[in-house]
Formats: sequence, structure tokens, C-alpha cells
Amino acid sequence: MLWLALYLPEQAAPEGPAPSPTTGAAGPIPGNAADDTLNNLAAWAYQFSSRVSPWPPAALVLEVGASLNLFGGLEALLEEMDEGLDRLELAYRRAVAPTPRAACWLARCGQSLVIRTPEALEQALAPLPLTVLDLTPRQYQALHGLGLRHLADCLALPRAALARRLGPDLHHQLDRAVGRRPEPLPEWQPPPRYRGRRELERETEQVDRLLPLLERMLHELQGLLRGLDAGVPRFELRLEHPRRPASRLQVGLSEPDRDPERLLRVADERLAREPLAAPVRAIALLADDIQPLRPEPEALPGTRAAHDQRPMRVLLERLTARLGEASAHGLAVHPEHRPEHAWRRVRPGEAGPEAIAKPRPTWLLERPRILGQRQGQPVFRDPLLLEHGPERIESGWWDGADVARDYYVARDRSGARLWVFRERRGRRRWFLHGLFG
Repeated sequence: MLWLALYLPEQAAPEGPAPSPTTGAAGPIPGNAADDTLNNLAAWAYQFSSRVSPWPPAALVLEVGASLNLFGGLEALLEEMDEGLDRLELAYRRAVAPTPRAACWLARCGQSLVIRTPEALEQALAPLPLTVLDLTPRQYQALHGLGLRHLADCLALPRAALARRLGPDLHHQLDRAVGRRPEPLPEWQPPPRYRGRRELERETEQVDRLLPLLERMLHELQGLLRGLDAGVPRFELRLEHPRRPASRLQVGLSEPDRDPERLLRVADERLAREPLAAPVRAIALLADDIQPLRPEPEALPGTRAAHDQRPMRVLLERLTARLGEASAHGLAVHPEHRPEHAWRRVRPGEAGPEAIAKPRPTWLLERPRILGQRQGQPVFRDPLLLEHGPERIESGWWDGADVARDYYVARDRSGARLWVFRERRGRRRWFLHGLFG
């Protein structure tokens, strides 16, 4: 195994050792803003490993040995991680070691080392100060009384004598650091939803000042979604104001995605649609609907898939964000025999059921047009020739818009194909209802 530790200096207590992680399964860490930062960092790091363990209050460890082939080696993984952390604008230290405790200690002390073998591990730990140990004040005083200042001093003492003087805990910590004893770690589980929040240095009424904070949260969200191989079809922005309830804005996509640039572009359009209700002191991002991500269609190198509709999706999303969801929609087939009721509005890009496998015109009149008739046959400028039919449709008795019609495919003298029907009740008139292309 190979463990990578991320240490956040700004989250750490001014003095004292970092406590050891608790054992057992771990979900989100309840607590303050520092815990929220560690939770969100764990969610982001999930893209690099399925074994992520928070080490409160300021560190995170993840097993990366199983991920090296996926990222093309340790150097490539570290390079991608560094680029991502820079986008999050987090101050951090990192180290890699065969044990999680050793990696955490090295990172905390600013030793950005990559230790791959157990043989080199003890040598790397030797110069670290005793403050990396999780001990009581009485135990620290005892170590200083013995003239011990670094881990090398403890590692050089006889193990049995050290345990008799200071108890087994120190002995166990050293054994876990060098790999002689297993390290029980909490199994962090990805949350079913994402919650991110950033406070501004000062209140603002300018949308542009919100976008950098939103972009960092979208990169956090992307890390979680990459680990889950998922995307989001929508998310919520919550703008917190000093003296009034928060403003809540819904941002929708044409289909689930996790690309932070795309999500930021649509969010920017949504924010531009409405002026800020009041100065903003904090912005939150909430994503509750996490869905499996459909893979993009494959294409030959240097080409694009023939049915790639990304430009159209981008246009629809921008229109929807700027004009509102009611202003941009698609059309889909609805399972209904009455032609005027056989469609419905849907979200852009949403598909409906398969169309009825019967002749249907490409253009349906908004209202059927009354035709003349001659000797019982329909007339549209000239008598029409009935080619196919009848197709009988009787439906709608349950909603007060019932119909009883016999439909035909007809042709006029010029060769145009028409869709006509005759009433089966009352005056038995003929109507034109659609035109074929």
C-alpha cells in the first residue's frame, strides 16, 4: 500500500499534536467550519481513491497505491492533484509513505517526501519532533526528562523499557508509523448530496465577485462526482444576506454533467437573470440530485461524433438560465390517440415514448379545417382521392373532449398528401387535420 497525506496548516490548532483518527465507518464529520472544509476536501479527493480517511482536525489520508495505473503512475497522480488543489486555493502540505500515520506526520512537519519502501521509512521519520505524537502532557514531560527530543531518540530505545516507562500507547503509535502494527482507519463514505459554502471577505452587490468562490465549489463537486462516475442535472445556489432571508436560485442543465466550466457558465447566466436582492455575505452550492453519468459517444481521434449535440445543449442551457425554464422547452410524444393531445412539453433534450407506428403528418393544423364534400367525398379545392383508411379513433369520453372520427390519407390533384377525417356522429362533416411533407 501507498498512502498520501494532505495537511492543511490553516485548519490546525496553534499547538499540540494532531489526534489519531477514530475507528469505524465515517460519514461527514459533524462540527464547525474547519470540519466542513475537511469534509469537502474528502469529497474532492474521492476522485483519486476509494479509500479516503479524514484525520481531524487538519489532515486527510488516502490510499493511492491501487490508483496508480489509472492515473499513469504516482508522478502523474501528484501533478493532477496539485493542479486541483491550486484551483481550490487551499494552502496544503503533502507527503507519501507506506503507512498513513507516517505520511500524516511527514506532511504535518513540512517534509514533502515520497517514501516508497519500509526500509527508507524509519530514516525519514527519525528527525521529526516528538510533537507529532499524540501524548498526554505528563508523557511529554517524561520524554523530555529522559533527554528525548526526536522520534529517532524513541526508536533507538529498547521497546520493552519504553513501554514500561510511558505505557503501551507510545509504543503502539511508533509501531503503526513504521508498519509493524496495522492502523485502524475510519472508512469515509461519499455523501448522497453535496453541500459547499464560502464566505466573502466583505459584503458585495457584484455578481462577478461571487464567481471565483462558486468556481472553487464546483471543482470540489467535480471531484466527488468523478469518484462516483456521476453528474448532476441541476443544483441550487443560496445567496446569504446580512439582514434578510437567503435568496435561492435553481440552476438546471439539459442533462447530467460534472464539467465545472459548463456548470459555472450556466450558473453565471442564471445569476445575470435577476439582480441581487441585497448585499451578499456568503454563497452556498447545494446538489441533491446525483445521477449516473451517461458516457459520451466514442469518436475517431481528431474527429467529433457525428451526432454530437453539445453546441445545441450549451445554447439551450444558456437560454433556459437566462429566460427561465418556462421559456425554453422541447416537445415529446404523449401516449394519446387523439392527435391534438398526443404531445406534451418536456425539458430540453428529454425524450418521450416511441411514436405510434401509423401514418402521421409532419404538420398538424392547430384546429381542424372544415372541408366541402361532393357526393359524400371530401373536397379541398378539388375532390380528394382517399388512399388509405379508415383509421377509427374514439377516445376522450372521460375528460369531456371525446371524439369519434374516421381518418384517411388523401391526395389532391397536385399530388399533395393530406390527413383528413370524417365525423362519425352528428352532421358527419369532413375536416382537414394535417399535411404530410
